[in-house]
Amino acid sequence: MHSAAPIRVKVLAHIEACRPDTIFYAGTVGLSGAILTKPGAAPGLLILAWLVPTLAWIASLYGGDYFDRELDALTKPHRPVPSGRIKAVTARNMMVFLIALSGLLAVLVNPLTALLAIPAAVFGIAYASWLKGRGLWGNISRGLPTAMTVLYGSMTVQTLPDPALVPLALMFWIHDSGSNLLGALCDRDSDRQGGYFTYPVLYGDEATARGLIQFYAGWVVLVLAWPVFFSERVDLVAYYGLIACAIVLGWISLRSVIRAPRPIARAVGLRAHEIVVIERIILGTFLIAAAGRIELAVVIGIPSLALTMLARRLMRRRYEPRS
Repeated sequence: MHSAAPIRVKVLAHIEACRPDTIFYAGTVGLSGAILTKPGAAPGLLILAWLVPTLAWIASLYGGDYFDRELDALTKPHRPVPSGRIKAVTARNMMVFLIALSGLLAVLVNPLTALLAIPAAVFGIAYASWLKGRGLWGNISRGLPTAMTVLYGSMTVQTLPDPALVPLALMFWIHDSGSNLLGALCDRDSDRQGGYFTYPVLYGDEATARGLIQFYAGWVVLVLAWPVFFSERVDLVAYYGLIACAIVLGWISLRSVIRAPRPIARAVGLRAHEIVVIERIILGTFLIAAAGRIELAVVIGIPSLALTMLARRLMRRRYEPRS
């Protein structure tokens, strides 16, 4: 009986470390790459197209908690590592284990995926340990693994990535670089306190807002233009109808930042980021539906969206306090 409470605390701490309101996105991106390349791919391959990026995403979250432990001790002492609910060495070991497991699974599917897995892991660790505090380079490096996830998904169903997916990979890269910049805006004050020279710390809110506008415009232009050249890959009605939802949500998020008084309050940034978290699920699944696998998009997308919204409601105030 006495051990039940500590075990429960540990389990909840690991759930918190995995950030269940963001955990479902990466897998949908890998699945999209697989479906766009081969809509009728075997279920086992599709599962791996979803699972490997999900494991890698969780690894990056543990890595962030490990490398940010000193900063979090100053600014977010409630987080799992500084609060003592997860040991720093445990977070590090979970990162290493999940990187190794996801890399092994990827290579078992297609040995050439090592060409993507290795740089993705290097950039992920570099971001968490060093690049995060190096201005815009940190934001750009954080978006790169998502671009590689699109190509990885393609390589689960054929030897080399489909060249037609390169523009979409670039689109996801730009999109996630922007969402990471928005996250840096939320953490501006704590990063400044901890000596992290992120883009918002270095250049201020106005420059950050302009950067967010440019990232938004970049991914929107790419996602709207892609079917012009590859219309045979997707149902255009489904494609544009679904992506319109993501574009509108992205604009609502961006507009709230643009119109906010300066300096932009943390609460404004967090609300904007919460919208992006929802928008990303749509962005990750709309291609599955547009490629003709509507039933799979529903099976993956609706539970992911529901669980993301539920987790955001239950956990956001705990691990991302607004003040």
